[in-house]
Amino acid sequence: MNTSPSRLVEYGAVIDSNVMVRPPDVTELELEPGHPGEHDVEYVERRKALFALTRRHRLEGLGPPLVAYTPEETRIWRAVSPQLDALHRKYACSMYLAAKDELAITQTEIPQLRTLSARLERETNMHLVPAEGALPYRTFYEYIANRGFPVTQFIRHGSHPEFTPEPDMIHDCLGHVPPLMNPDYAELLTLIGKAAATTPHGDQVLALKRFSWFSIEFGLIEERSETKVFGAGILSSTGEIPHSLFSKDATRRPFVTDTVIATDYDPSQMQKDFFIAPSFTFLRRELEALVRRFGIPVL
Repeated sequence: MNTSPSRLVEYGAVIDSNVMVRPPDVTELELEPGHPGEHDVEYVERRKALFALTRRHRLEGLGPPLVAYTPEETRIWRAVSPQLDALHRKYACSMYLAAKDELAITQTEIPQLRTLSARLERETNMHLVPAEGALPYRTFYEYIANRGFPVTQFIRHGSHPEFTPEPDMIHDCLGHVPPLMNPDYAELLTLIGKAAATTPHGDQVLALKRFSWFSIEFGLIEERSETKVFGAGILSSTGEIPHSLFSKDATRRPFVTDTVIATDYDPSQMQKDFFIAPSFTFLRRELEALVRRFGIPVL
């Protein structure tokens, strides 16, 4: 799956060359110019309907709505999911694989996020928040601070099932959702949300965003002397998985927090910098130390 700025920012701030952009609270569907589905009337109408439905559920605190997915949407899921699953079985970390199996995420049926949310709530006190599209970064982090993770419920356009110019159900459900079953991962994510939503300092938000980018989105982890994938941006991309582990155009270094938060990234391209963490517990402790250093009163 190709990358693009909107797909990889998790509805939060786009950080590019140290500039922080806050998306507005969009009230109606806006497809990017060049979007594969922009001239498909049926697709646009379907997206508009899902946009309105999920926005209402988000604003009214109703949780993810039940969605009756169409045969075309199911076809796309069945085309992409097996390719990703084959790569996951070889290269994803054991925590991710166990969680994916426990959540019964299959290659044949698009799961209902309401069901997954209920299971997450029982396991780690996390829940899923329906997101109609891009949210202002502080709104995004406030949801996470309250143990909610914003997720989409639409499926990419069928003309290019390997590609999405925005986070969709495949990216969210096969990337972000399974790790939320892990307590250390859930606490790590929640602390990022609390800190980013609390601090008024843009430089600290940028540091937290980079910490999140190189862990939650594009993190690698050491497991039984092997390097495995746990970042959602990697897990949801058939191209990023082998690239992150084997490409000669990418660097793979130990996760050193000061180096991580000083490293810029370009969300519009295949990533060139990856950092390997020894454990989720390590990442949580590193983040706690960073938050204390910044003096953010959330611990």
